[in-house]
Amino acid sequence: MLLHLKNASSLLYFKSLCSNMMYRFILMALLGALFLMGCSSEPAQQEAEQQEAAPEQQPAQPQDNTVSYTEQLVAGGLSFKVRTTGQGSQRSLTIVVERPDGQPTQIDEAIEGSVTNSVVTDLNNNTKPELLVFVSGSGSGSYGKVYGYEFEREYWGELTIPALPAELEKDYMGHDEFEIGDNRLVRTFPVYLETDPNCCPTGGKHRITYILDNALNFVVEKVE
Repeated sequence: MLLHLKNASSLLYFKSLCSNMMYRFILMALLGALFLMGCSSEPAQQEAEQQEAAPEQQPAQPQDNTVSYTEQLVAGGLSFKVRTTGQGSQRSLTIVVERPDGQPTQIDEAIEGSVTNSVVTDLNNNTKPELLVFVSGSGSGSYGKVYGYEFEREYWGELTIPALPAELEKDYMGHDEFEIGDNRLVRTFPVYLETDPNCCPTGGKHRITYILDNALNFVVEKVE
């Protein structure tokens, strides 16, 4: 009788132990499943948040390849092709220089405004031709700018032009004109008095004469 009771007690203990182990196993399995679900949902949530935060990409604007200026010049055995594309205030200037015994050279510049003229000259008398491209800026001022280059065989150098003399800046509001005369670069522009509107300058004109030195710098020779 005592043996039977002892075996029954052992059986109850074994069942309780199994129940506790099963409970712990189920609990650990549930916790593991919840952990995996949390990990798998976090990247998806982050990806969704990134997609919401990312700015909408705008389609690329087509490039305007409309030819707005073209000129072909020849000097010193070189051929110069000058072209601009675009019709707005921002345009692309392309210069192609072809040599009879060498590879062509291409220069690309982003310019603001439109080309009014292009000339080939030799202002410093060194037998190396220079190409000058005159640009009139957009807007009511039409501020002028000169792009200049000197060429020899495989090489080329860029010309530089100084800023306006300080004494002329107060009367200056653009409307520049450039030309070549007596082997000089000549720049003229109207003089604005203090009360003059942009349309109607009344102070006459300034005239600046530049010479080009062998370092490819324009130097003010005379101001009138």
